[in-house]
Amino acid sequence: MRSLSARERKAVAILLLLAVLAAVQILIVGPFIAGFAERAERRIRLTEQFQANQRLIASIPRLRRAAERQQADLHSFTLASRNEATAATMLQDRLLKAVDVVGGELRSNEEASIGNGSAGARVSAQLDLAQLSKLLAIIQDTPPYLSIDALSINADQALISRKLEPMDVALEVSIPLRPAAPR
Repeated sequence: MRSLSARERKAVAILLLLAVLAAVQILIVGPFIAGFAERAERRIRLTEQFQANQRLIASIPRLRRAAERQQADLHSFTLASRNEATAATMLQDRLLKAVDVVGGELRSNEEASIGNGSAGARVSAQLDLAQLSKLLAIIQDTPPYLSIDALSINADQALISRKLEPMDVALEVSIPLRPAAPR
């Protein structure tokens, strides 16, 4: 094997020096600089989180006032009752009175099983269009406000008499329950 010339030795030395510098860059300097970048990115995320938390903390009084207003409105959207059966009876009575007020002819009145902390009732009646409109207005505008889950209108007599009235109406309503105040 022959010995390398001076020019070849310099080239090998330069290549080895470049390899050592590349290894230093890859193994030491690169991770060191990447650590700075990661910490800068984390610092930015923490600053953004801190600002979001500051906005949330600043909004607490507004959220508290909104919660108090909603708590005051709770009585308009829920029914106070000891249990679902009592609430269903109250709903049935309310529907019966509404049908009587509008002058409809009651066909049936029964409890609807809703569950999930809600009570429900069904009523079937024979109504004309004006009575149906009044009935829905009474149900919609009287607190505690009910949810109308189903409304079925059967106007079979319209084919015979060529009038829309009378109609067989089936109505199902529900309302969320809240515990009744102890006596």
